[in-house]
This record gives sequence, structure tokens and C-alpha cells, in this order.
Amino acid sequence: MVSVPGLAAERWNKLANPLGSERTDLAARFVVRAAILAPSIHDTQPWRFVERPDGLELWADRTRLLPVSDPGGREMLISCGAALFNAQLAVRCLGFTPRVRLLPDPANPDLLARVTWGSRSTPRPYEELLYRTIPRRHTHRGRFLTTPLPPMLPAVLAGIGREEGAGLRVLKYEAQRRRLAEHVRAAEAVQARDPRIAGELLALTVPPDGKRPDGFASGVDPVTAYGAEFPWRDIAADAPGAFLQRGGGQEIDHETAPAAVGTVALLTTREDRRVDWLLAGQALQHVLLHAATQDVSAAFHTQPLELPDLRAAIRRDLVCGHPQMLLRLGHVARRQYSRWRPVTDVLSTK
Repeated sequence: MVSVPGLAAERWNKLANPLGSERTDLAARFVVRAAILAPSIHDTQPWRFVERPDGLELWADRTRLLPVSDPGGREMLISCGAALFNAQLAVRCLGFTPRVRLLPDPANPDLLARVTWGSRSTPRPYEELLYRTIPRRHTHRGRFLTTPLPPMLPAVLAGIGREEGAGLRVLKYEAQRRRLAEHVRAAEAVQARDPRIAGELLALTVPPDGKRPDGFASGVDPVTAYGAEFPWRDIAADAPGAFLQRGGGQEIDHETAPAAVGTVALLTTREDRRVDWLLAGQALQHVLLHAATQDVSAAFHTQPLELPDLRAAIRRDLVCGHPQMLLRLGHVARRQYSRWRPVTDVLSTK
């Protein structure tokens, strides 16, 4: 069985009993603890969970919506979909089959999903592997090593995307990659000149001695790879007291640091409805976790997908479905981890 950090053996045995009126909140905490380790748009962590007698509800936390960068909440729902995938993995590793209803109440659009405890079921080894990988997955910001991906991994990840109701298109042609990079650079230039976006993102930045449990820590994000095809938005660069360094305090040498772009991929859906955004988030997290089992990390470039004209241009240029997430995949020398809100901040009984 999967190892469950923080739960003693007697607690595991208690949780393994059929969940009913005698259930405590240990199971809910266990599930939410896994869910909140999902990636989120600019590390906003825009989710909250409500415990119910038969399971959990996932709600969008609109206090964490970015009204300028993400006015329609598309990226917020993708983030919540990623958290939902983690939650389902945790339920499986508790020994139950999760029953999930997406957008179950039209009168409450922020109620994104209900997850109920289904029948007893032993988790598959692959599910246990993905669950163990949840804490290891991280978002990379900057350059990749030149080490190539495992040969079959892109095809496997594309299949995972299809399995989750989305598409993952790995860009094989240099012309397509160059065109996509042009869109990223154009979007970055537009957004860098918008003081509303700059202020919105700067508000997410936490100084090195900050006490907030979430947000970007200034001075620890890798520097943008100067001259790279896909510029990275360095949110912390303009923060007071920020400096460019690697995790652990070692400054980056721009002359010797590896500058590989990595493998570029685009996550798409056939339609562009709220349910499709949730499906895209689940597909994204499944892709990321599987990649992490191969020691492969991902970098995100959301800039052109936040501008309607450029998002439409990407769809037109690549003759694809609705673009939901642009990512680069590759190997890294060192992992950087985000700050996470505690379970008590996101889990309630009402």
C-alpha cells in the first residue's frame, strides 16, 4: 500500500473502515492535503473544500481570482481541476472509488465538483505511484538541462491527455515552435507594459522574510533565461529587495547555465466551456505527475493564452482545439518548491 505521511498505522486502519456516520475528518484532511499540492495560476491556490457526510465539495475561491489576467476564471478553473485530480488520487489511495460530479449545481457556479466516497477498491500500483509523486512535482521557472526526454514519454503524455478528455500536442516542427515563441514574446511585451497586470502579479510576491504561506518568494525564482525563445515572467524581479539567484543562494552564471528550451507542448480541449476547463486541469495534473515519475518537470507560459487575440492566433496557427495551457518539459538540476496554504485555511464544514 502507499505510504501516508503524517498518519500513524492505527489511523490508517481507522480510515480503511467503510466511511459512514462514524467517520472523523481525518479522511477529509488527508484528501485535501494532497489536493492543495496541485499547481495553480501564478500560485494563487484558488480553491476551497467543504466537508460533507459523504465526501467533499470543491469550490472556487473568488477572493483569489486575478481579475485582470484571468477575468473569466478560465485559469482559475484549470487550477481547481488539477487539485481535483489530486483529490481523486488520495481517495483511491484510501481504498475507495471516488464518485465525481462536475458543476453539480447550476445555481452555484462556484461549486465546481462533488467528490463522494464510493465502494471499497484497492488502488492500482500506478495510482499509488502517482500519489507518491504529488509532493515531488514542481513547476520550473527558467532553463532546462540539455538532457533529452525519455523517447516514448511525449507519446505517453499525449495518450494521458486524451484519456482525461483533453489533447496534448507536442510540437515537433521548428516553424511551429518559433511561431508559438513569437506569440509568447509578444504577450510578454504587452503585459509588461500594463501597470494593472504588474500590480496584480506583484501583489502575489512575498519578501524573503515574509510570513504568508503562499505566493512567490522574491529572490528565489530562477532568473529569466535571457535570449531564450520562451521568456519566463519573473514576477519577483520588481519586488523590493529582490535579487536573482538559485535556490540555496547561489547566483546564476548566465554564461554557463544550461539554456535548453525543452520539449514544447500545448494542452487543448474541443470546446471552451467551464467544464472543459476543469477537464483540462485534471488532464494537466495527470500529465505533470506522470512526467514527474520520469524526473521531468514543466514550465508554464500562460501569457499569450491570457490575451484573446493571441489565444485565437495560436489556435489558428496550429489548427488545433481551444488552447488551455502552454508548457515546456525537461530535466532540471534542482527543484524549487512553492509555499502552500495549510489545510485548515482551505477546508471547512460549511
